[in-house]
Amino acid sequence: MPCWHKLYSLLICLLLLVQTAQAALTITSNGADMSDSILSAVRSHNTVILDGSKGEFVLGHTVVLKHLTNKTIIGTHDACLRTRFRITPEIRAMLDSADIMSLSTSGGGGQLSNGMRVREQRELKTRQLFIDRFNDPEESFRASGGIQLSHCRYVTIRGLRLQGPGAVDVSGNDLLGMDHSMHITVDSCVLTDGMDGNMDITSQSDSITVSRCYFGYSELSYDHMNSNLIGAADRVEADRGKLHVTYSYCTWGKGCRQRMPMVRFGTILLDHCRWECTTDHPVIDARREAKVVVVQPSFGEGVRNRYRCAEDAQCVFR
Repeated sequence: MPCWHKLYSLLICLLLLVQTAQAALTITSNGADMSDSILSAVRSHNTVILDGSKGEFVLGHTVVLKHLTNKTIIGTHDACLRTRFRITPEIRAMLDSADIMSLSTSGGGGQLSNGMRVREQRELKTRQLFIDRFNDPEESFRASGGIQLSHCRYVTIRGLRLQGPGAVDVSGNDLLGMDHSMHITVDSCVLTDGMDGNMDITSQSDSITVSRCYFGYSELSYDHMNSNLIGAADRVEADRGKLHVTYSYCTWGKGCRQRMPMVRFGTILLDHCRWECTTDHPVIDARREAKVVVVQPSFGEGVRNRYRCAEDAQCVFR
């Protein structure tokens, strides 16, 4: 072979090696806030492996992934993404002393000291208590989430544990959220204690597969243990014809009270899923124009209300 051919072949091999190195990256925790490091890694590499061998990945704020395509995030060695902010026993005592649980979640709102208006009495009081306690008029505590996918395509998240700060009624960020995103796969993940929801899918997202995942809440959570929302509100008619979501072999466990899932407009398949929680609320909640097919479900003894189906929704059990 002529020398230039050998040189050309060598250059091709080097380019392939460089492309492979750029495509995958393994990172470990440094013990500090890893939010920006994870965001940068996912932006610049097709595959990011989060190696949990050196401890949890602490998140000071939600990792917001925007306009990304063909990305894979994989957890190894029991990798866990944990929010830095947490609902402590002291915070729980503060909420109890204000008798928060007696306040309305459907009306009686008002204006916060930072000028923001809130529609519900319980959320209004809770947020004002947090603002005063932390001297935080910007309400940075509400950004305590895990990952938000916005306008993303073909993203896979696999083998991760996501630990939120504990559920509390402040309209905070979700543990894993999706808006305007398509062809998303979430597999073999554990999601617990999301501040607002454990996994919410909204805003014309479509073609979502969630398989072998566990959703739950621990003693960190105070109220609003509403796990999975599909479709944000009855008025968002742009969701019509979107929100096709499959849950396969998923489990809703300890602490879950509502929204397992709650669905508006979406077409949902619940295939071989389990509900092992204790609640009087309907676990499957089909709202406006929802279509829900439930195949081979398993309901624990603590589930006293299996489903609610609106007049314009469809619910089929097989």
